[in-house]
Amino acid sequence: MVKSSQPHILIFEPRSEGHHLSWLRYVAEDLLGAGFRLTLAVDCRPEAKALIEENLSALMDKVSLVSLFDEDKKFHGGSKLRALAHCLDKSGAQETFVNNLDDIASLCLRSAAVGIYPPRLLQGRLSGVYFRPRFLKNASWPPGNIIKAAGFQRLCRQGWFKHMFMLDEYIFATVKDRYDGAAFHFLPDPWDGDFSHHQNEARQALDIPSERFVLLNYGMGDRRKGLYLTVRALLESPPESRLFLLCAGKLDRDRELLDNLDRLAERKMAKVMNRYVSDAEESLCFCAADIVVLPYINHFGSSGVLSLAAAAGKMVIASDEGLVAQRIQEHKLGWLFPSRNVEKLKSCFEQASSLSELDLDSFRQAALAYSRLCSREAFRNALLSVFVP
Repeated sequence: MVKSSQPHILIFEPRSEGHHLSWLRYVAEDLLGAGFRLTLAVDCRPEAKALIEENLSALMDKVSLVSLFDEDKKFHGGSKLRALAHCLDKSGAQETFVNNLDDIASLCLRSAAVGIYPPRLLQGRLSGVYFRPRFLKNASWPPGNIIKAAGFQRLCRQGWFKHMFMLDEYIFATVKDRYDGAAFHFLPDPWDGDFSHHQNEARQALDIPSERFVLLNYGMGDRRKGLYLTVRALLESPPESRLFLLCAGKLDRDRELLDNLDRLAERKMAKVMNRYVSDAEESLCFCAADIVVLPYINHFGSSGVLSLAAAAGKMVIASDEGLVAQRIQEHKLGWLFPSRNVEKLKSCFEQASSLSELDLDSFRQAALAYSRLCSREAFRNALLSVFVP
């Protein structure tokens, strides 16, 4: 058998919900396009595998799959980290790309702090995207960050990491030269899709009233995303309000939240798409909206929804904390309200609904300018500039 001369990378992605499969597709598309041979270390159990095959349908004949799980449906070796090493060995790849380093980082860093290291097979062959490196933002608080920082320092000095990508441009600027033995790179949080639909056409397709001022809440509805704050603000609005909530994405099982959404729907103030939303529907949702709401609570790190809002040219209203707030302020993408403050959020909604077309167009132009910084092309160029110098 002739050995392939193509450089071979193993992409590690144990999850199949939320943004994970989109990111897997982005990375795989770009590395394949650059001539790499790829093996995907993924969840090959029937339900997850079906989602992978659906989301990566155009790529499935170009990649190999290796399962992270054994016959007992447990991670090979009993952990994600050992399963990663198992799959790397089985695939014969030269290195690994961990789609989301957060999946293995916490235990890996804590263990390294006390001298317990990952499987030796991974040393010098670990690359990936670190979405929420909290200890790099504050290495001394909470106390657990001290331990993680110490473990990270050890792993860097011993050359465990090859390339580490970060989505936070502010953290990247402060740490890129701080650690010996680690190569840091900034990677934009990308958007993808067609956002050229006319607003009225998008509303007609989604059965949304054309005359209303539409607020979009997109994505998972767990409590830290703050959807309940938006719902409370709308429930307190007068019956004659033009405000209308489009809520799209799989929600959690918070009974109070679901009941309140039902109340809004009964008042004809909301449309709820509590399910998986296709790529085509995603584009329609953003095109149908007037503004996008990001009332996150204690959110750390980037937001793919902010990138999508920018691509659609939509103004954003968000809580005044973290990276999302920094980007909105710097790029003039919208308004901030004090986190968790329903009254202030309600006031933002009311004021936004009274904005002139000229004001909304000003936000639109700022959003479109920002969208070019986080396009698929910008993502591809940043990724391949590292792997294809």
